[in-house]
Amino acid sequence: METRRARREGGTVVVKTHVEESLGANPGDAALNPADSVAMGVPAASSPGWLETSRGLPFRALSHRPYRLLMGAFLVNQTGFWISHLSLQQLMVDLTGNDPMMVGVLFFALFIPAFLLAPIAGVVADRFDRKRIVLTSYAAIVTVSATLAGLTIAGVITPEMVLGLSLLMGIGFSFAGPANMAIAANSVPFDDLPSAVSLQSVANNGTRVFGPVLAAPLVASGALGVSFGIYSAAAAIGALLISRIHLPPFEPEVDDTGIFARMANGFEHARERHPSMPVLVIVAVLSIFGASHVALIPVFNEEVLGMRELFPWMMALTGVGALAGSLVTSYGIRSLRAVGVQTVLYGLCIGAFATTKDWRIALATQMLSGFFFFWLMTNLQTVIQQAVDDSKRGRVMSLFQVCWAGLLPFGGLGLGVTASRIGVVPTLEGAAAVCLTFGLAVAVRYWRA
Repeated sequence: METRRARREGGTVVVKTHVEESLGANPGDAALNPADSVAMGVPAASSPGWLETSRGLPFRALSHRPYRLLMGAFLVNQTGFWISHLSLQQLMVDLTGNDPMMVGVLFFALFIPAFLLAPIAGVVADRFDRKRIVLTSYAAIVTVSATLAGLTIAGVITPEMVLGLSLLMGIGFSFAGPANMAIAANSVPFDDLPSAVSLQSVANNGTRVFGPVLAAPLVASGALGVSFGIYSAAAAIGALLISRIHLPPFEPEVDDTGIFARMANGFEHARERHPSMPVLVIVAVLSIFGASHVALIPVFNEEVLGMRELFPWMMALTGVGALAGSLVTSYGIRSLRAVGVQTVLYGLCIGAFATTKDWRIALATQMLSGFFFFWLMTNLQTVIQQAVDDSKRGRVMSLFQVCWAGLLPFGGLGLGVTASRIGVVPTLEGAAAVCLTFGLAVAVRYWRA
């Protein structure tokens, strides 16, 4: 039986069969996607008019109720996360006397589950109900953050407890990640996927602004336990919103092989669907040498700038840049050549940050680094989401999570150990040099692509 899909092109509704779609240039467009407009029960002609224009293109995902609920959950949960995350870093700094290596160990504990468990979480996301997976993960995060709040307020928290609870929190993140990304793709038609990915990044990075601003007085006053309590409540509200999402029925691919064979199938699918593998390599390098530099910002602020209170405001401005970077993605060109150029600019921003002793320049360069990093990361996620089949989306996006969040602990730990031996400034300069050199290599490699 032919599978038919309705799609609006200009002012005309074009109906394509699956066979016709398989002849398209984008291999991801050939996949049978249960999230298309027909499966969602949304007629192709029902989209609001202005959303069909170039101005409305970045916001088209918001015309779908499941995505609006998901966006609300993201906004609430991620705001709580950033309040908690900044407080967690400050708590470790306070408990260890500003030891950069212990801050690196904290990053390791928080993100190592993504490296070890994300491939399994991807298989789970392609096998079981994705919404239920997210709800279970959120419930675990609510419990862990509430425990962290209680121990901190009681004054009995220790560095070892912080590391243990961070590890448990990271496990919750690991299973929520691939399922969350798949839900975002399933909640909109295929044509609105770039809008969904971009807006999801906008929501995430918008909270990078509001979260640190809300965290600033809590960090300054030492009310870190309150921060963790806020995150527990935010995760609970996020879970409630996600529970109200109604998605099209998800039919997992028939696969009687074992879990490791399914993981291998996901990796092979990524190899087949170019440019998925180059995307994963770029994300891995940026995670280890780029995003991991955030672990050293509290130490840099105290040792170089002498302004501990600057940390939450610096992260807020980084969020402003990240928000802007996510917004411009829908209007820009998505290509690996552009990603290479953006990586060069990102490396220059980290280098400028590392070499300044002026807090105003430090704030400006961190804002720019947030802009370029999330501009290119949103581009990369959009490219890979468009290239893969929905039946293997969870597994491929788990590889994306491994390369992004899963490698952060190694980058954070490596930078922390290096900074404890040679100093925070030379370490940041070295990380900037790697990003800059790698970006040049990518730009040259794909310049004519």
